[in-house]
Amino acid sequence: MSGKERVVFLDRAAFTADDLPIPSFDHNWSEYPETDTADIVPRLFWATTAITHACPIGAEAIEQLHKLTRIVVTGPATVDVDACEARGIAVRNLTAGEAPEQTLVGLLEMLVDETRR
Repeated sequence: MSGKERVVFLDRAAFTADDLPIPSFDHNWSEYPETDTADIVPRLFWATTAITHACPIGAEAIEQLHKLTRIVVTGPATVDVDACEARGIAVRNLTAGEAPEQTLVGLLEMLVDETRR
Protein backbone atom coordinates (compact mmCIF):
# COMPACT_ATOMS: atom_id res chain seq x y z
CA MET A 1 0.00 0.00 0.00
CA SER A 2 1.38 3.41 -0.86
CA GLY A 3 0.81 6.52 1.16
CA LYS A 4 0.14 7.12 4.78
CA GLU A 5 -2.82 5.61 6.57
CA ARG A 6 -5.58 8.11 7.35
CA VAL A 7 -7.54 7.09 10.45
CA VAL A 8 -10.72 8.92 11.43
CA PHE A 9 -12.55 8.33 14.71
CA LEU A 10 -16.11 9.56 14.23
CA ASP A 11 -17.19 9.65 17.88
CA ARG A 12 -14.28 9.50 20.25
CA ALA A 13 -16.21 11.12 23.14
CA ALA A 14 -17.03 7.60 24.31
CA PHE A 15 -13.36 7.20 25.35
CA THR A 16 -10.83 9.28 27.26
CA ALA A 17 -7.24 9.66 26.08
CA ASP A 18 -6.18 7.24 28.83
CA ASP A 19 -8.83 4.72 27.78
CA LEU A 20 -7.76 4.79 24.17
CA PRO A 21 -4.33 6.11 23.14
CA ILE A 22 -3.58 7.08 19.56
CA PRO A 23 -1.74 4.25 17.73
CA SER A 24 2.00 4.65 17.11
CA PHE A 25 2.21 3.39 13.50
CA ASP A 26 2.79 5.98 10.75
CA HIS A 27 -0.56 7.61 10.00
CA ASN A 28 -2.66 10.76 10.03
CA TRP A 29 -5.22 10.80 12.84
CA SER A 30 -8.44 12.81 13.02
CA GLU A 31 -11.04 12.51 15.73
CA TYR A 32 -14.37 14.08 16.52
CA PRO A 33 -16.33 13.97 19.80
CA GLU A 34 -19.42 13.00 17.77
CA THR A 35 -20.54 13.02 14.15
CA ASP A 36 -23.95 13.80 12.68
CA THR A 37 -25.15 11.68 9.77
CA ALA A 38 -24.66 14.58 7.32
CA ASP A 39 -20.98 14.82 8.32
CA ILE A 40 -20.01 11.16 7.85
CA VAL A 41 -18.97 11.38 4.19
CA PRO A 42 -17.05 14.67 4.47
CA ARG A 43 -15.17 13.41 7.52
CA LEU A 44 -14.35 10.01 6.02
CA PHE A 45 -13.80 11.09 2.41
CA TRP A 46 -9.99 10.71 2.53
CA ALA A 47 -9.93 8.06 5.27
CA THR A 48 -8.46 4.59 4.84
CA THR A 49 -9.74 3.53 8.28
CA ALA A 50 -12.92 4.60 10.06
CA ILE A 51 -13.51 4.01 13.76
CA THR A 52 -17.02 4.34 15.09
CA HIS A 53 -18.54 3.73 18.48
CA ALA A 54 -22.19 4.66 17.98
CA CYS A 55 -22.24 6.50 14.66
CA PRO A 56 -23.98 4.33 12.02
CA ILE A 57 -22.39 4.00 8.58
CA GLY A 58 -24.90 3.05 5.90
CA ALA A 59 -24.67 1.94 2.28
CA GLU A 60 -25.18 5.45 0.88
CA ALA A 61 -22.12 6.72 2.74
CA ILE A 62 -20.02 3.64 1.96
CA GLU A 63 -20.66 4.06 -1.79
CA GLN A 64 -18.99 7.49 -1.64
CA LEU A 65 -15.90 6.51 0.36
CA HIS A 66 -13.47 5.27 -2.29
CA LYS A 67 -10.32 5.24 -0.13
CA LEU A 68 -11.87 3.42 2.83
CA THR A 69 -10.41 -0.07 3.35
CA ARG A 70 -11.54 -0.88 6.90
CA ILE A 71 -14.06 0.04 9.58
CA VAL A 72 -13.55 -0.73 13.25
CA VAL A 73 -16.66 -0.72 15.46
CA THR A 74 -16.00 -0.14 19.15
CA GLY A 75 -19.62 -0.13 20.37
CA PRO A 76 -23.25 -0.37 19.27
CA ALA A 77 -22.83 1.35 15.86
CA THR A 78 -24.47 -0.32 12.89
CA VAL A 79 -22.51 -0.65 9.66
CA ASP A 80 -23.94 -1.89 6.38
CA VAL A 81 -21.81 -5.02 6.14
CA ASP A 82 -23.23 -6.03 2.74
CA ALA A 83 -22.24 -2.67 1.22
CA CYS A 84 -18.79 -3.02 2.78
CA GLU A 85 -18.36 -6.53 1.45
CA ALA A 86 -19.34 -5.39 -2.05
CA ARG A 87 -16.61 -2.71 -1.91
CA GLY A 88 -13.97 -4.92 -0.25
CA ILE A 89 -14.04 -2.97 3.02
CA ALA A 90 -13.12 -5.04 6.08
CA VAL A 91 -15.38 -4.57 9.13
CA ARG A 92 -14.12 -5.57 12.56
CA ASN A 93 -16.00 -5.35 15.85
CA LEU A 94 -14.38 -5.16 19.25
CA THR A 95 -15.87 -7.77 21.53
CA ALA A 96 -17.62 -6.56 24.66
CA GLY A 97 -15.38 -6.91 27.68
CA GLU A 98 -12.12 -6.43 25.76
CA ALA A 99 -9.88 -3.63 26.98
CA PRO A 100 -10.32 -0.99 24.25
CA GLU A 101 -6.92 0.64 24.72
CA GLN A 102 -5.11 -2.62 23.99
CA THR A 103 -7.52 -4.15 21.55
CA LEU A 104 -8.20 -1.18 19.27
CA VAL A 105 -4.57 -0.20 18.88
CA GLY A 106 -3.56 -3.84 18.36
CA LEU A 107 -6.38 -4.40 15.87
CA LEU A 108 -5.48 -1.29 13.89
CA GLU A 109 -1.83 -2.28 13.75
CA MET A 110 -2.74 -5.80 12.62
CA LEU A 111 -5.10 -4.54 9.90
CA VAL A 112 -2.57 -2.05 8.58
CA ASP A 113 0.16 -4.72 8.54
CA GLU A 114 -2.14 -7.11 6.63
CA THR A 115 -2.85 -4.44 4.02
CA ARG A 116 0.83 -3.66 3.50
CA ARG A 117 1.82 -7.29 2.83
